Amino acid sequence: MPFQNNYANLVVEKPQAHTRLIRDYDGTNKDFDFIIIGSGMGGGILADDLADRLGQRHRILTLDAGSFVYPTHVYNISRIPNASVARHFGVDNFKQPQSDFHFIGEMPQFAFGGRSIFWSGLIPEPQSWELEFFPDTVRQALKAKYFSLAADRMNESISLGKKAQDVVNHFQNSSLNDDFVIEEAPRALHQPYLNPDGTPRDQLFVEPTGVFNTAELLINQVGLTTPDVNLDGPGLFIKLNSFVEAINSVPFDWYEVKTTDTITGEQTSFYSPKVVIAAGSTESPKLINRSEVYQSMPDNIKQLVGFGLTDHPVTGESQAYVSSLGSVALSRRDHAKIIFYSRGNLDANGHVSFPFNIEMNINHEYWHLRNNDPSAEPVVDDTSKTRIDIKFSFANCLDDENGILSHANDGYTPDIRFKRFSVLDDLLQSRFPALAGWRKGQQEFFDLLNQTRNRVFAEFNEVDVMTGDYGSDDGKQWPFGWGTVHHACGTLRMPWKANRNADFNDQSVVDEDLKIRGTTGLYVCDMSVMPISTAANPVRALAGLALRLSNHLG
Repeated sequence: MPFQNNYANLVVEKPQAHTRLIRDYDGTNKDFDFIIIGSGMGGGILADDLADRLGQRHRILTLDAGSFVYPTHVYNISRIPNASVARHFGVDNFKQPQSDFHFIGEMPQFAFGGRSIFWSGLIPEPQSWELEFFPDTVRQALKAKYFSLAADRMNESISLGKKAQDVVNHFQNSSLNDDFVIEEAPRALHQPYLNPDGTPRDQLFVEPTGVFNTAELLINQVGLTTPDVNLDGPGLFIKLNSFVEAINSVPFDWYEVKTTDTITGEQTSFYSPKVVIAAGSTESPKLINRSEVYQSMPDNIKQLVGFGLTDHPVTGESQAYVSSLGSVALSRRDHAKIIFYSRGNLDANGHVSFPFNIEMNINHEYWHLRNNDPSAEPVVDDTSKTRIDIKFSFANCLDDENGILSHANDGYTPDIRFKRFSVLDDLLQSRFPALAGWRKGQQEFFDLLNQTRNRVFAEFNEVDVMTGDYGSDDGKQWPFGWGTVHHACGTLRMPWKANRNADFNDQSVVDEDLKIRGTTGLYVCDMSVMPISTAANPVRALAGLALRLSNHLG
């Protein structure tokens, strides 16, 4: 039965911005060298790189169930909070039992460019202690080559100016440098008027925007709609509003990709020897469950499809007003985003002392473009002093209890099971021991957070703390988010480790080249392949994996 659009809030339309920029593939030749399902961070970067290298002689098709959403970086709409924008575009593609213990927040966004158009451009790099959870060949490739290539592809900017550099220099000369690698938070720079170091080429713009999305990458590849494109020849082609029903094996080791047009209901099949699923951590396992390929998998691999769903815990923010940082003068007009990467140092017991990164904003409202109107501040602010915001981001091992309980006849909206992070005992008794090796009681854990936060605040002068201690009634007794689909990973995992002392388990859905085990040319390239949810925003890791897969494919 073809897809019936029962996804609440799915954008199903073809606006003029779409038809004037993108020609949906409507050629007669349904055979391609590569078919990529999904145009988000994994699929979009993969398609872009394949087009750059192979597009002159190979046929590449990108399919996406979403529509063209304009502007192509909607998170930076002025005055509208990011959370509100995300909910406005969130699609109900699963259901879950409402309980105090199992819950995942928000819904994924379906659009051309995927989650990349609902994203602020932060691209930190996972550190060595996190990369220990990646198979050796993958880890070495990311460190040696693909992290750097990913940063280049996303136009990484390294500086917000001299004042931000002064802040970093101060902290690098503090005791915090012993435990953390302290840098300006690297971010995507989709801004042609700036040099790679963040300095302006001219005076049109004086700061980076932190904007990057794969929709623009792919539009740049195909160019403006023109009537003389040879649709039966080589190149990159795009077809939006195209929901993939199933992937079936056909003779000669090719695959049939069955699609339904979400606007007209028309069904079309495309064919290729190489198909890459990049629909995201919730949609990709659902697609495999609906497909013939699932039936040919070994039973022990079938049991992993859809399970391991994990996000990284993030604390609520600690906030303070300050006057300066040592000898570094600060004003309300200064801004920076600093990341403290844990060095992964071990204590006397061989446990990771700090299994988290620290993100620090100075005058946070300058970070997102949407805050370009100061009068839109939602709360009364002390505009005479500099504001500091701190939060902690933890890495997290995959959780086999979490999963997508999908099957072929679930109406495309299966149940989802996710242990919410605000149940602190679960984090302390299972998650953190697996990741770091230690077990701490609640107060001991809160003391670790408060002591680390206070080490950061102590570097500033005239500190006026606005929030209470972690663990206190006014400091959010349960400081963690619930977990979201925004950084969810692990549902189609590569070889992984259950904990930091375990051996790698090769009973995984995809191998180290991201090929689904037991298939000849079916791959996955989205967050679902991750073997751990990294403390760092995982987008650079996914971009690196996409570029590595592109190289593997040709």
